[in-house]
This record gives sequence, C-alpha cells and structure tokens, in this order.
Amino acid sequence: MKYCRCSSYVGILLCCFALVLTNIAYTQVEGGIGPSLPDASAASFYYISKPGELTMQVNIWGAVQKPGRYEISTSTDLVQLVSYAGGPNQDAKFDQVRVTRLMKKEVTTVRTEYYVDLEDLSATEESKLQLYPGDTIFIDHTSWSTVRDILTVVSTAAMITSAIATVIIVERRLK
Repeated sequence: MKYCRCSSYVGILLCCFALVLTNIAYTQVEGGIGPSLPDASAASFYYISKPGELTMQVNIWGAVQKPGRYEISTSTDLVQLVSYAGGPNQDAKFDQVRVTRLMKKEVTTVRTEYYVDLEDLSATEESKLQLYPGDTIFIDHTSWSTVRDILTVVSTAAMITSAIATVIIVERRLK
C-alpha cells in the first residue's frame, strides 16, 4: 500500500514538473528570448503626428517599452521613434540596432539591412538615422538577458527535481 502511495506522489510531482517546464518554455518564447512576431491580436498601432502632416508607417520590435507599428511624421528619425516607443528596456542592446528597409528597384523589391550604434550617436551618420516608409527596426536584448532567462529555467527545473527526490527519499524511509 505504501508503494502505491509513493508512486502516485511521484506521478503527481512529475506531471507538475512537466506543466511548469512547458509553461516556462512557452513564456520564454513569448517573452522574447529571440526575435518573434507578435500575433495579430496582440499587435499595437500608434499614431504620432499632427493633423495635416505627411505620415509614414514603420515598425519597431524588440527591447522597447511599446513595440508595434507606428504612423509617424516623415520628419521623424530613429532616435525619436525609439522615444515614442517608450525608450529601451533595461536589457536593450543599443550598440547594434538593426534597420530593415524594403526598396523598390524597377520591378523587384530589394531588402537591405544595416546596423546603427545608438550608444554613440556622435559616430553615427545622420543619414543612418533617417527613416523611410515601411522600415522595421529591431532592438535586440543583451546576451546577459538570454543567460538570465536560461538560468531561470534551469534553476526552476533543479528545484522541482530536488522536491521530487525529497519525496522519494521520505517515502522510501517510511517503508
């Protein structure tokens, strides 16, 4: 009878362990260890312009407070857009901000990417800060935030494993 009770405890703990790990893995993907697109229902659209102003739409993703699609004045530059997006998160990697631009050349569309160092604006060409309709800006997270997220998963798994081992040891001593 004690064996059945022990195996049922272990079964319950293993199920809890699997659920927690599944939830952590899902949270890590959704929370942004890597660049992922938000689903359409979670997308945010912001209008930032004065009435009658010529506007364009751009996207900003990654480590900013309010990522999403912005309709902004055509005179808005990259630094202003980051400010409109609430500024960087604490884990933002500002030395390699990626700008992706689609440009039409005759009958084809060419995608270009370049990186801007927003940590040192004095070394950045002003033309690299200029935005064009359809630009997508991605601000990555620092590698430390990735390591921190992985350590969180590993430490949670270790705590659950320790709890399971403790239950097994206690149950064996009770036999």
